[in-house]
Order: sequence, then structure tokens, then C-alpha cells
Amino acid sequence: MIYKNIGQRIQKAREEAGLSQEELATKLGLTQAALSNYELGKRRLYLANIEQIARELNKPLNYFLEDTVETIKTNEKKAQDETILEISKLLSELPLEERKNILEYIQWRKEKLK
Repeated sequence: MIYKNIGQRIQKAREEAGLSQEELATKLGLTQAALSNYELGKRRLYLANIEQIARELNKPLNYFLEDTVETIKTNEKKAQDETILEISKLLSELPLEERKNILEYIQWRKEKLK
């Protein structure tokens, strides 16, 4: 998902620059297929790759990354919420005494992590 967002930005910036995939790929020392995979989010992008693309397309690095940070935060929050819901569901299926024991264990673990 993250690579797809960055890839869409690459494609947009490339088109704004009036370059074909082949032209930009040549400037970057890539094959057209590799650049296509970047744009489609099918190939992993490293920061060095994004920096090189940003230089060639005269865009700030942030242009490619700004929404990515928000996407990561949103995905982490969603995963956290899903985990909490799953824990809650499982706990609700246990007897009260077991739930109290688990709560005590969680509190103990939390103290150990400090």
C-alpha cells in the first residue's frame, strides 16, 4: 500500500515533467520494467531510490513521502484497534475469575516493562 502511494506520486511527477517511463528509467539507470513496477507499487523502494527519483524529477523528497507517514500511522492505529477488539472478544468468553487473573498479569507485565 505504501509503495503504491509513492509509485503513484512518481508517475504523476514523471508525467508532469513530460517524460516517458523509458526516458526516466534511462536517466535513473533502470529498465523501463523496473520503473513501471515502482509506479505500480510492485517493487520495493528504498530511500536512496526515492532520493534519486526526486532529484531527476526536480521534486522535494517530501513530495513522495508526506502521505506515506500518515498512511503508516493510520495502519498502525487500525492494527492496534483490531488487536484490542480481538483481546476484548476473547476476554469476554472467559469466566470472570480468569479475566481478573489476566488483568493482574497484564498489570504485572506493564510494571516489568518500565
